[in-house]
Amino acid sequence: MTVEYLERAKNNPLDDHKGKSISQGETPKLKMNEKLAFGIGDFGANYSWTFIASFLIIYMTDIVGISAGIIGTIILISRITDGFTDLFMGTVVDNTNTKMGKARPWVFWTAPVLGLLTFMLFNVPGTLGQTEKIIYISIVYFLISTVFYTANNVAYSSLTSFITNSKKDRVSLGSIRFIFAQLAVLSITTFTTFIVSAFGGGQQGWTATTIIYALLCAIPLMIAGWFVKERNVANRTDSKGTKKRVPFFLIMKVLLTNKYFIITITLYLLWYLRQTDNAMRIYYATYIFDNADIMAILSLATTLPAVIGLMFAPKIVEKWGIRNSIIAGLVISLISYVMMAVFSENLTLLTIGLIINAVGLVPFTAALSAIVADVGDLIYWKSGVPVQGSVFSLTSAGMKIGSGLQVAIVGWALSMGGYIAGANIQPESAIIAMKAMQIYFPFLIVIILMIITFTLNYEKFIPAVKEEIHIGKVGENRTKSLM
Repeated sequence: MTVEYLERAKNNPLDDHKGKSISQGETPKLKMNEKLAFGIGDFGANYSWTFIASFLIIYMTDIVGISAGIIGTIILISRITDGFTDLFMGTVVDNTNTKMGKARPWVFWTAPVLGLLTFMLFNVPGTLGQTEKIIYISIVYFLISTVFYTANNVAYSSLTSFITNSKKDRVSLGSIRFIFAQLAVLSITTFTTFIVSAFGGGQQGWTATTIIYALLCAIPLMIAGWFVKERNVANRTDSKGTKKRVPFFLIMKVLLTNKYFIITITLYLLWYLRQTDNAMRIYYATYIFDNADIMAILSLATTLPAVIGLMFAPKIVEKWGIRNSIIAGLVISLISYVMMAVFSENLTLLTIGLIINAVGLVPFTAALSAIVADVGDLIYWKSGVPVQGSVFSLTSAGMKIGSGLQVAIVGWALSMGGYIAGANIQPESAIIAMKAMQIYFPFLIVIILMIITFTLNYEKFIPAVKEEIHIGKVGENRTKSLM
């Protein structure tokens, strides 16, 4: 950044006497009902995503009889393939023009199919042989991860950018979205084992449970797709104002040559790679604390503080800024992991550690979507190429690959540790693998996240960038001294 811009920012006429930035180009302030309609979509998405991440391996190992290593490999292959379909889907969203908008129709119409496929994944026909079961699982999981969840999630995530360009509203949307997500995670991880047991356990219990979950997946997403509005839509036009299709390779070029985009996609990948504890929680409760129902306590400790913290996150981020808030939170998270490592088999102190960790991760959780939306604005301002959908598609690719690696690493760790499916007593090597996935591996990832977050320094010039976008200074017409 140049001295010229620093002086300009200091004397910005768009700053009022209280020092609060006022952008002439900001979209209208969002009403709470629309924020809630948007947020409930992530509640539905997690009844596919978190449900699969938390229970797929144990369902496949203990009910279907497929090894954790095979399931982990299936997931990893699908997620890597999924990364490429994410890129394609982002371009599709950016080139969609319908009465519903660019992203909303994809959110609405893919939701019921996603619910149905989630039901099918947890209802592997018992009449199939071992090879046929693996083929069935591979096909259904591929359709979920690579096709329908991709189409739905890329479109849903990009709504953060399409709905508003206000930093405050974007952080608020991220907070509300993840409050609903955490409520879904809390419900899924707390009640699933009880619901399965209440319906008779075994495949019968999973069938009844997944009927409920399929509906809880589809309906909230359809509500989100129907009731939100798209206002902040950038289009590429010719000299006559006619909308032009944005070439795929042009979008990839402007994204992959922007340093802030590379930083953001790396953060996404690491954030989801960190979450090995989600898939490990049921094993940790079952084999370290000898009671699967303790998973409910561990889940409450992880999610309830996050839900409460997310209510205050927009104010925290507004006061301290995105980067400073995230770094402070990650320091708290690191302290909690040290505590959990020391007291890994003490339920009370481990639970306290999980509570502290959940609080520390709140700023990152709330700000992540806002960061992506801001980076989309930066790239549009610099290149003149609208990338509101595509920027979320590539970060979604980071999420999918990170999550795929996460689940695969859990499966591989259990296999390497000598995990015996269904056994009441596990070898010490399997217990070590469980502790590594619950505590030590996430601790390492948080350290890396903190280091990378220090390089995220765009906040000092993003207000002026949005101002120039509003008055049409994008691409070659922009003021190049801003960056």
